[in-house]
Amino acid sequence: MIIEGLLNLVFTLLKFVFSWLNLPAMPESLTSSINTFFDLVFGNLSLLGFFIRPTTLTIVIPILIILINFERIYKFTMWILRKIPFLNIS
Repeated sequence: MIIEGLLNLVFTLLKFVFSWLNLPAMPESLTSSINTFFDLVFGNLSLLGFFIRPTTLTIVIPILIILINFERIYKFTMWILRKIPFLNIS
């Protein structure tokens, strides 16, 4: 329950910080291509399903991406925190 509250707080802050961005909608052809790719990947998980559950993959893949890019994420986070003057982070 505490983790859920913290995640809700983080998502609320992210929505507040990035609310000024007005991104256009993705083109229909790109959306259909991405959907087709995901349908191919997740539709053919029966062989992989013998070894790993698909729900496990949907949890592990984003964590793996974050771990691989941890240094960049850390540098970006610290850059943002240094821009907040009252935190006095140098």
